[in-house]
Amino acid sequence: MRLWQKSFKYYLVVLLFLVLMVSLVYVSLKHQKGKVIEAVVEIPQNTSTKDVAMILKKNGIIKNPYFFMFYVKLNNYKIAAGKYKLSSDMTYEQLCKALEKGFVPKAPIKFTIPEGFTAQQIAKKLQSLGLVDEKKFLEAVNSYDFNFKYKYSSKEVKYKLEGFLFPDTYEVYPGTSEKDIIRMMLNRFLEVYESIKDKKTTDLDDVQTVILASIVEKEAKKDSERGIIAGVFLNRLQRGIKLESCATVEYVLPIHKELLSLQDVRIKSPYNTYLKKGLPPSAICSPGKKSLLAALDPAKTDYLFFVAKKDGTHIFSKTFEDHLKAQKQIEEGKK
Repeated sequence: MRLWQKSFKYYLVVLLFLVLMVSLVYVSLKHQKGKVIEAVVEIPQNTSTKDVAMILKKNGIIKNPYFFMFYVKLNNYKIAAGKYKLSSDMTYEQLCKALEKGFVPKAPIKFTIPEGFTAQQIAKKLQSLGLVDEKKFLEAVNSYDFNFKYKYSSKEVKYKLEGFLFPDTYEVYPGTSEKDIIRMMLNRFLEVYESIKDKKTTDLDDVQTVILASIVEKEAKKDSERGIIAGVFLNRLQRGIKLESCATVEYVLPIHKELLSLQDVRIKSPYNTYLKKGLPPSAICSPGKKSLLAALDPAKTDYLFFVAKKDGTHIFSKTFEDHLKAQKQIEEGKK
């Protein structure tokens, strides 16, 4: 064999090895995209590295068992038998350390995001739990560095992912990044919304539906009224009447107020639905499933107005004159 042929084969082998190494490093450092899967995995005694990899793949923890096997052998990790709670958002390094003899992985932290929380409130709560840096979390929310199908068209939005951080209970491991937590919440939104969106009876698109649902979430105190309130706002939209929702104004105020002043409803903002027709440029909070369902299929009524009573329920009216009468009755303590 000629010398140049030997050299060519040598360099080809080296090149392929380097490509494999780079690919391995990339895969081992990169979290898997998509829905995060958590599972309790049992590794029996005397299980080979190949069988461990196959167990992890079967449980959805890894995608490529061969890359994992190579990573284990390359770094000389010793996997011990036992039961482990693992997650698909763990890197190969985290997985191997968790599976090593003598290593006790930190327990996941559970947290609940209530319905109606804004992105700011979510960030503040997660920081109080020691899970995120509030500033970094909100920067990630506004970076929109996610493979997410829904986007707001307006450039005047306060937070680009407002309304899509689904309110639910989650578990994350200490050290999980802000972006990975956001990705979990976005995936949960998709899981819930995609399962109910076929119930839509309006002409609103999906993003508009989420915006309407967020207003319903803030305005409704009783589940039985969510559909009616959604119907009122839809009626006003269809007739070109301003929504005049206090909740949209409060979204841009620096502090929470039970009652808005005349000065508040005159604030210049794309979210002020007392001044601007139509929906605000984005959702004003994270709506739950019930509010999403109400916005997808609002109640069919002729109501155009509603006013809140002291018990949290509302009086609904078809005309402005009846609306004024309802307000007076509440002020006089008759309702």
